[in-house]
Amino acid sequence: MAKNFVEEGKTVAIVASAAISSGDLVQVGDVFAVALTDIPQGETGDGMTEGVFILPKLKTDDMKTGKKVYLKSGKVQLTNSGSDPLVGVVWADAGTSAEEVPVKLNV
Repeated sequence: MAKNFVEEGKTVAIVASAAISSGDLVQVGDVFAVALTDIPQGETGDGMTEGVFILPKLKTDDMKTGKKVYLKSGKVQLTNSGSDPLVGVVWADAGTSAEEVPVKLNV
């Protein structure tokens, strides 16, 4: 192994400015992570930055596998207003009746 190897980079430390629940999507700089445990306000916990997670979606969006999704008002959506951060890509179709969608993070 290279002597400068630090870690696999699958998790990132999250400092909770407000209480975070396990499974919450959290933006850390320019990447997204899903909290692995509940993190009380002011405490530090870990978030997973890789993988596919079920996330709340804008119900009116008909999401197809492979499409980019952006975060706005706590839900992923297909439309980017220009300042909405990229969360990842849709991992399986989710129609307009679905309230959640599987998303591969940070792609």
